[in-house]
Amino acid sequence: MSCSNEELFAATPVSEMQKLMAEKAFKMPGENNPVMAHKYGADPAVLEYKDTLYVYSTNDMQQLEFTKGKIDNGYNKITTLNVFSTKDMVNWTDCGEIAVAGKNDMKGAAKWASNSWAPAVCWKKVNGKDKFFIYFADSGNGIGVLEGDSPVGPFVDPIKAPLISRQTPTCAKINWLFDPAVIVDSDGKGYLYFGGGHNPETYEHPMNARCVALADDMVHIVGEPQVIDAPFLFEDSGINKIGDIWYYTYCTNWQDRKDSKDPDKMPIAVIGYMTSKNPLGPFEYKGYTLENPGTAFGAWGNNHHWIFSFRGKWYIAYHTQALEKTVGCEKGGYRNVFIDNFAVNADGSLPKQKMTKKGVDQLCNFKTGESVPAATFARSANVAVTAKQTIVSVKDGAYVCIKGVEFTGKESEFALQGIVADGKAVKVNIDAAGGNGKEICEVKGGKKKELSGKLSATSGVHDLYILLPQGTELISWIIK
Repeated sequence: MSCSNEELFAATPVSEMQKLMAEKAFKMPGENNPVMAHKYGADPAVLEYKDTLYVYSTNDMQQLEFTKGKIDNGYNKITTLNVFSTKDMVNWTDCGEIAVAGKNDMKGAAKWASNSWAPAVCWKKVNGKDKFFIYFADSGNGIGVLEGDSPVGPFVDPIKAPLISRQTPTCAKINWLFDPAVIVDSDGKGYLYFGGGHNPETYEHPMNARCVALADDMVHIVGEPQVIDAPFLFEDSGINKIGDIWYYTYCTNWQDRKDSKDPDKMPIAVIGYMTSKNPLGPFEYKGYTLENPGTAFGAWGNNHHWIFSFRGKWYIAYHTQALEKTVGCEKGGYRNVFIDNFAVNADGSLPKQKMTKKGVDQLCNFKTGESVPAATFARSANVAVTAKQTIVSVKDGAYVCIKGVEFTGKESEFALQGIVADGKAVKVNIDAAGGNGKEICEVKGGKKKELSGKLSATSGVHDLYILLPQGTELISWIIK
């Protein structure tokens, strides 16, 4: 398909903040954290569906576009959620944004909501069809639910009102009506957990956490929410079932502990845990399992997590503020998602988990032979992801790296869809972007959006680097 020169040499524009992230945010070759460095995101929620893992996050990038990093993240402009996906835990696809809160701009599905924070996600077969559900916080004043037919939407608001509000029984006096967690048990029954905040005189036992059963349709509750007496609760409910034990996890508060009368007091802003034999409790306090990320990365802030299993391994997703100084933000609170391995002791207790920039191992090789969306990579440099999930190189020296690509030795062509100007070329390297890397293909620019080049014979497993001259827009690519 041909296009005009005007179309051909005008890549989709990117914002000043997208360009800043493209140039300044990075991961070293041995690092798999943060999951995605090109945009900010927080409060991870994780969904496994078929052979793919999806991570949803509060879109801190939306706030950065408003503040330019000159004031602290106040979260008040956030109305969308980020979605990323992976099959191997190190190469991720940016699946775009979900417009959630629509009260102020009418773009989001929930027209009554002003914000979308801290999502919780799950899927369930309803009336014979797989349905996907996003529970979200409208600031600290209520929890909504969206429903869709795929993990990336489109999503609709099935009840057109909050699922949990101040009018919900037992919820009127909760300080912060937010931070949902959700789980669907093996019997198909769903449960929702939420709440947060404290008053100074009740900081040891705020009594602000709640749990409640969900109806079969997952968009209504059954019965009254039950109180969880979570010591030093602040925010960030989490729920898991490991074996026959239910684990309620949460972030502890920042209150000074010097006057505490509780002998089992926990440190500030760590992930505490409680256990029960029943999904709605009562839960018994056991201790804490994740330090504040500030202990590992030097930037202290709120702590938010999601514990999950994928392909037989346990992991924990959480957020840090490790990139904001690298990028050059004058103020803080701009967060990125990290994922690390999660350990469970033989007796069911939870040890202190490790937080690393190395992250987790790749679970399987990246296969050739199928079309790959451009916004798929383990790490990148000088590359911005557009609203259309294309990628644009903001300067020369741009690249995306796909880790662990398995070549059979039979591949002969690298083909792409995108915009590459005449006189420029996309180059494909293995093992490094330059230096010790080996060039295996060159695709010269031209007056078509479908371009290709001959691929040098290659076999074995290699990291793949796609080098993009400035102004290139890449839609997708394939090795065949």
